[in-house]
Amino acid sequence: MPYKCCVPNCVGNYGKGPKVHVFSFPLNENCHKRWLNAIPRSDLVVTKYTRVCKLQLHFAEDSIIWESTVHEEKTGHINQKKPR
Repeated sequence: MPYKCCVPNCVGNYGKGPKVHVFSFPLNENCHKRWLNAIPRSDLVVTKYTRVCKLQLHFAEDSIIWESTVHEEKTGHINQKKPR
């Protein structure tokens, strides 16, 4: 079961909503605080399971850095990309 987005009124990975990549909260304290301030939820308690999805409402497309996860040396094929 995919993680669901914690942003209010977001449908990322809920029922009939879009299936999207999600991000864990950053470990860097300054970034973590900026994320908390940007999410309009006073009751939000961040755990290791709390996620924010990549819908354009939450992140600008150019603010996400993608990296290759699997690279096959023989074929040069990249199996998947994931956010970094």
